[in-house]
Amino acid sequence: MNFIESIKMAFASLMINKMRSFLTMLGIIIGISAVITITTIGNSIQKTLSNTFNTLGGATLELYLTVKDDYEGEWSEEEEEDMITLEMVDELLAQHPNELYMSVTQNCGKASIPKNDTVDLQVNMLAITDSQFKLPTVRKQIVKGRAISKADCEQCKHGCLVSDVFVEQYFKPNEDPIGKTLTFTMETGENYHFTIIGVMEYTELEKNQLGMNQIRNLDEIETHIYVPYHTMLKLSGKDPGEQTMSWVDIGWTNDCDVETAKKYCHEYFDEKYANNDQWEVEIFDPAEQMGMINTVLNVITIAISIIAAISLIVGGVGVMNIMLVSILERTREIGVRKAMGALNTDIRRQFVIEAIIICLIGGLIGVAIGITNGFVISAIAKAIMNSVASQYAEYITLTVQPSLTAIFVSLGFSMLTGLAFGYYPAERAAKMNPIDALRYE
Repeated sequence: MNFIESIKMAFASLMINKMRSFLTMLGIIIGISAVITITTIGNSIQKTLSNTFNTLGGATLELYLTVKDDYEGEWSEEEEEDMITLEMVDELLAQHPNELYMSVTQNCGKASIPKNDTVDLQVNMLAITDSQFKLPTVRKQIVKGRAISKADCEQCKHGCLVSDVFVEQYFKPNEDPIGKTLTFTMETGENYHFTIIGVMEYTELEKNQLGMNQIRNLDEIETHIYVPYHTMLKLSGKDPGEQTMSWVDIGWTNDCDVETAKKYCHEYFDEKYANNDQWEVEIFDPAEQMGMINTVLNVITIAISIIAAISLIVGGVGVMNIMLVSILERTREIGVRKAMGALNTDIRRQFVIEAIIICLIGGLIGVAIGITNGFVISAIAKAIMNSVASQYAEYITLTVQPSLTAIFVSLGFSMLTGLAFGYYPAERAAKMNPIDALRYE
């Protein structure tokens, strides 16, 4: 009897006792579905975190001052000559113009602008670099005009970006704000003149963070006015070339990658701080924290999966039990087959294949249930998030991603379970004496 015939006979035997076959598979189904559900959830959490991290613009390196590891002198606060300067950063970016960019947002304080004779609108002035609007979550918010450009910063232009809420506050309905010049009075008394070059739309998350949804009077809302970083430095009486900072964010374009960006920054600042005995520039990569989080999630997922896989042993014992019962019921059949010339190998192979098929079918059903559970749990999580924290929904990209490795390993393990727990009953059947088997009632 060849291998194909053994498979056909195994399926025929399973179809004769459908309910018993299903109950035999149940332990395997529960074990495999639990493993696939857990690994799908773990994989999906990792993918969701990664996608959300990238969506929120996490692709930047934070450069900051730190004390050198080999410094043995008396510790002291950093001085002006120790600080990172804007001139250094500009020089670094000039060396790699199409690969690196600087990301800066600086709060310059509050300002006011008269709406009419009785009402003054309060705003917050934020100085930014052009890179802030290269991020997907920011670029899509520009609803009219354009964002602040690199030329606006380098040439210290007096262009500004206002919000859709400010346009509703200050301008008449259907009035085009682009090109209008506004005068903002700072808390210190200086008057700054800026021309509107673009309008940005607030997200629901930003509105909640700023408390806009709780304020009923539109004129009481304090909106943001975005201006070029270098322009604000110049207006404040600071020389951009001499501006110092204790930390700075550096990003990279599609023409570069994180490792190359790190290499550029290390090479440049290691040379600049080679003669500084105490201080150096350290590079912090947020993606490394994501890697640590993923490692922890992997360990937890594997540990829980192993615990869940223990149920496969219970399922295997059930397979062995049913196979022993099946052999007992088919004793005369075994005797007839041996009398007709079937070898011990044929008998052993038939029952081993039958045990493997039981576990394989149970494994496939378990995989299907596990993947379905992953999608169901994702849908429930999304519904809860939309009802409880809807303001964060647009920033979180829920992704269901079953682990192909876990699926193949689980199926392989289920077949191995069938082989391990089906071999003993098969061996017992193969060693039956044909005369005794034929006499069995």
